[in-house]
Amino acid sequence: MHVFSSRMMTIFAGALFVVAGTMWSIAGGQVQQIPVSPDDKNADAQPVKPLMQAKLVHAQRVLEGVVTHDFSRVERSASALKLMSLEPPAGFAPKQDDADSDVYEHFRTEFLRVSARLEEQAKKKSPEGMAYMQQNLTATCVACHDYIRDYESKR
Repeated sequence: MHVFSSRMMTIFAGALFVVAGTMWSIAGGQVQQIPVSPDDKNADAQPVKPLMQAKLVHAQRVLEGVVTHDFSRVERSASALKLMSLEPPAGFAPKQDDADSDVYEHFRTEFLRVSARLEEQAKKKSPEGMAYMQQNLTATCVACHDYIRDYESKR
């Protein structure tokens, strides 16, 4: 049973608009197009910042789709996130030691795995499964960004 009060839906919708508006102003009101499939030219050469912005846009679309039960939106965005995580972004390659590379590779692989599971849950039309995987996806992003901040401060 899916019980969301109208107040809860209003809070979720308001949060989505605030985040989307913030991203719109950060991007200068422009949406950047990032190649997300292996067939796209230069897909491996995307700089870190635009790739991270594209991931954030898709993560926001996932959240919106989870809240509104828009299964196709979640499936499309999860698929894009999965494709974006196939290779590390150009401009970030941990070189301090093998342990740094292994940790980053763990996060990249986990992001790929969770994106794939999220896509599966959307195909199954499982709101609970999508919500659970969306939370895992967010937790993976936060943990990886914490690691990268630590890595960058060691440079």
